[in-house]
Parts: sequence; structure tokens; C-alpha cells
Amino acid sequence: MIAYLFPPVGGIGVAGSQRVLKFAKYLPGNGWQPIILSIKEESYESYFSTDPSLLKKIPADSLIVRTSVIRWLTGLLELKGRLQGTSRSSSAPTRSTSEQSNAGPLLSTPQPKKSFYHRLKDGITDLFEVPDEEMGWIIPGTLGGLSAFSRYRFDAIFSTGRPWTALVIGVLLRRLTGKPLIVDFRDPWMTNPFRLDYSPMRNRIESWLERVVIEQANVVVANTHELQEEFVKRFPMQPSEKFMTLLNGFDAEDFGRVFEPAGRSSSRVFTMTHTGFLYGKRDPMNFLEALRLCLEQQRIARDKVRVLLIGSAELPYSLSDYLRVSGLADVVSLQGHVPYQQSLDYLQQSDVLLLLQPGTKTQVPSKLFDYIGVGKPILGISPLDGATSHLMVKHRLGAVADPENIQGIGHALATLYEAWHNGALDALVDSQEFQRFDVRNVTATLASRLSTTAAS
Repeated sequence: MIAYLFPPVGGIGVAGSQRVLKFAKYLPGNGWQPIILSIKEESYESYFSTDPSLLKKIPADSLIVRTSVIRWLTGLLELKGRLQGTSRSSSAPTRSTSEQSNAGPLLSTPQPKKSFYHRLKDGITDLFEVPDEEMGWIIPGTLGGLSAFSRYRFDAIFSTGRPWTALVIGVLLRRLTGKPLIVDFRDPWMTNPFRLDYSPMRNRIESWLERVVIEQANVVVANTHELQEEFVKRFPMQPSEKFMTLLNGFDAEDFGRVFEPAGRSSSRVFTMTHTGFLYGKRDPMNFLEALRLCLEQQRIARDKVRVLLIGSAELPYSLSDYLRVSGLADVVSLQGHVPYQQSLDYLQQSDVLLLLQPGTKTQVPSKLFDYIGVGKPILGISPLDGATSHLMVKHRLGAVADPENIQGIGHALATLYEAWHNGALDALVDSQEFQRFDVRNVTATLASRLSTTAAS
């Protein structure tokens, strides 16, 4: 199992880290012994925070091979960043005048068009980041995989991305060992709406690499049905049965119990919580504007509501300044990053869980499955014709609202608040549906496909 992100990685990397960890935890019970190929803790970039508590979740008998990463490009990339003055938040959208409301002065101004020299420089440096910033793992990772094969003689290869470097290593190991390859796309690659504006040359190379990965893989896993359908349409020359869906899932043991709905909190304040990284399109502004309007129209009592935003924020404006200017600072609390287990505690102490997934129709954020594990109603703010909304509506997980419809978000907010006030939140969800997403069931499906693939 090739996984760049693995415990103790937490923070912005926890989603990828947890998916592989849960598969590795429950595969032995389904006849497969995983060997994890990852990197040494000291080799992670500084922007990946570590969460030592996650190490306790790794089964004691796990086989883990960790390698270093070649960082000879670090200086060049840091120079590019200083010259370019960009960060992940550079992909965040700006708001139209009608959407800005009280936050208008806080938004970043549009960036000027890049000069020919700037585009040329970006094109050259982009080539040193193909397929991504972790390309320095290709050589150590491949050698580490060969060493593992020499020692353990594994029967199949499972590789998960992003980073896409892990999928490239998977292809190389398949060619070198002859073992079947399952590639796991936790997100779209070339069609990802969060993808930055790279040079045409880099886009062409990565597009070619994506095609090579798809063609070389024996099985292509998508983490939503919508992404699976997209792959089938984009790669019509590949047999449709090559593609399958493996959703994420929740692990009941993370909550210290066999799954059952957590029930209403004892708080006298209607508490909503969002956990995770706020960046790019995952911008809470429209939700906050809807909340402000609900308070202004007295559809929600100010002294009876509290919103917790747990995690880091990297937006094109100051979120704390926005809360102050919009008059929400006494209602909305910014908690910053906390360890994974503590984030689950915040969720269990809440009444409604907030999910922000705008701008994408084929992705379902992994935190949704943590939310499902808590068993509380969810407010999903995501395109109504996208994967997240489809999943929530189909399984009665809570309420959904379109990210661009502030009035619609406000209506959903007020409806949830009224249900809480009347002690009727539980009626908005179907607790039996929540149990479908136990990660043990997802892992059993993976194990079955592994067995079929290895035997063919």
C-alpha cells in the first residue's frame, strides 16, 4: 500500500492518512496483510502538521516501510514562491459585488495579468514539480517498494493519491514486479476544480501521466460514484469494469463505541461545528452571510446559537476581520487546528455539523464520514447536483443547500434551528442509513476486489 500520507500526519493531510490507515487496520480480517510504504516523519514538509495520537491507531503488528524524500528542489521552489508571492489560497475565488455584503473591503484585489517572462519562469519551474511537489519521492519510494518486494513478496499493489507521485511509483513497481496494481483516486487529478493555474506544458505532461496511470492499472478506484462515471466517460478505450467506487467510511472505534446515534447535546445553545481546512473554494463567507441575515431577521436568537470553526484557514481575506465587521464575532468562534481525536470530541458535543463543499460535483470530503460516525444531522453546503448532496439526500443525513444561494442556506439554517428548539432534530435524519458507512464494510469490498485481481 503506497501512501505518502500516513500517521502521524494530521491537519490538512489527515483525510488521506486516515483512509489508508483504516483500510490497513481491517484488511487482515479479510485475508490480506498490508505492507505500508510511506515516508519518514522528518521527511514531511513543514506545512504538514503531525498528530502523535494517530500513531496509537496503527495496529501493533503492522508492516511499515518508510523512506526518505529527495529535497534537492526545495531551494528552487522556495525561490519561486518568494518571486511569485503565492500560496494555496491563490486559487480562492473572489466574490461578485452582490455577494460581498459587509466584507467587500476585506477581499483581495484581482491579480494583474502575468508577463511573458513570468509565464516562462513559471513554466520552467513547473516542470520540476511534475506530477506534484512530492516528485522527490519517486526514486526512494520505488527503491523502498522493491526492497519490500524482495523481503515480503507481496501479491498486489495498492497506491493512493494525491500526491500523484504515489500513483507513478505504483506504475513503476507494477512494471518492475509484475504484480497487479490498484490505483486509488481520493480526488480527481486533471479535472479537479481546486487545481491551480499551471503552465500549458505541465498540464500536458500531467495529462499524459494520468492516462498512463489509468491504462497501466488493473483496477481504478474512485471515492465517489460521480468520479467513477467521469473516468468511464473520459477513458472510453478502457473497460468500464476496470473502474469501481470505494467511499470513505467511519470507524466506530474512533468514537469509543459501537455505532449508535449520539443523540442531542445537553447544551442550551444551538451549536454548529465545522472541522477542517478552509481554503480556496471552501470559503465559509456565504454561510456566514446567511447566518448574519437569520440573526438580523430574528429567525435565530443570537443568544441561542454558536458556530465553531475548528481548523486552519487560508483565505484571500482575514476571517477574523470579517467576523468583526459583519457583527458575528460573538457568535462564531475560530478554534484553529486541534488533534484529530479532539476534533471528533467537538463534533460529538454539537447539535448540527457543518459541511462546506462548494465548487465541485464529483467529490465528497472525507470529513462527511466522520460526521456520519457522530450520528448528528449535517448541513451540507454543496452543489445540489453534485456527489455530496446526492449522498446526503439519498441517505437522509440532514439538510443541503446550494453554496451560491444565500437565501437557501438561511432557510436551511432556520429550519434546523427550529427543529432543535422543538426537540425534533432526530426526526430529520435516518439513523439506520448512517450504519451503511462503517469502514469495515468498505474494506471488505476492497479485499474482495484485491482477491479477484490477484487471482486473474
